Amino acid sequence: MANLNHLQTLIPLLSLLLASAGIARSQTTSFTYDFYGEQPTTLIYQGDAHFPSDTTYLRMTDTDSSGNPLQYRVGRAVYSEAIQFWQAGAQVDLETTIKFMITPNSGDTNPADGLAFFIAPVGFPVGSTGGNFGVFGQSDPSYQSVAFAVEFDIFSNPGNDPNYRHVGIDIGSSASKNTTDVGDALLGQEVTARINYQQASKLISVSVSAGSENYEVSYVYDLSTFLPQEVEVGISASTGGQVAIHDLISWYFTSTLVHTDAGEDSYIRQFI
Repeated sequence: MANLNHLQTLIPLLSLLLASAGIARSQTTSFTYDFYGEQPTTLIYQGDAHFPSDTTYLRMTDTDSSGNPLQYRVGRAVYSEAIQFWQAGAQVDLETTIKFMITPNSGDTNPADGLAFFIAPVGFPVGSTGGNFGVFGQSDPSYQSVAFAVEFDIFSNPGNDPNYRHVGIDIGSSASKNTTDVGDALLGQEVTARINYQQASKLISVSVSAGSENYEVSYVYDLSTFLPQEVEVGISASTGGQVAIHDLISWYFTSTLVHTDAGEDSYIRQFI
C-alpha cells in the first residue's frame, strides 16, 4: 500500500516534469547587424574596427589618408554578451551568416591577409596580425590554443597554409584542419559565408558564395570538449607585410542551447 501511495503521488509530478521537458528544451541567442549606416552599440570594437565617414560598411583594418590599406593591422568586432555554448545535459546548435568584401590595391596580385569568424573564451585578447587574423598567435600562453575560427584566407603563408587562397576550419591554431581552394573569388566582390555547427552530429559546415561561384568545406569535431561553457563570438581581420581593405557588410547569428533527452531523463530519475 505504501508503494501504491508513492506512485499515486509521483504520477502528477512526473506528468508535469515530462510536459516541462517537452516545452523547455532550448535557449536561443540571436542578432542581426546590417552595416548600412548603422553603428551597433551591442558590439565591442577592437583594434582598427571603425566606421569611416566615406562608407556605410564596418571597416576592419585601417587605411591611410589616401585610402591605402596599412601593413600589420588588425580589427575585431565582438558581440558584447556572453553566449552559453554548453552546460550539463545541453549543447549548442549555431548558425551565422556574414557578408564581407576584401578589396586589394589596384594592380596588387598578392594581397593579404583575410577575415575570420571566431568563437573563444569571454574576454579573449586580440591576437597577432598577418596569418593569425587577430585571433591566434597570443602572447599569453594560457590563450594559445583555446579558439575556434573559420578563416577566409587570401594569402598563403609558407609552412602553415596550403598553396592556394582558401576557406579553412581552425581549431586551436591558424593551421586549418580542413580547407577548400577558392581561387580569387574572395577578392574584390561581395562574399556571403554561412557557418553551421550541429551538436548532434558535431558537424562544422561552411558554404560560401561569391558572384557565380560556390564553395563548401566541413569538419567533424566536438567543440564542447574544447571551448568553455560561456564564450564570445566575433569577426576579425588583419593585414601583414601585404595588405588589403577588409569591410564587413552584415552579420547574422543565432545559437540554440539544446537540452538532450539524456539530461532530461537524469533529471526525472532523481524523483523515482
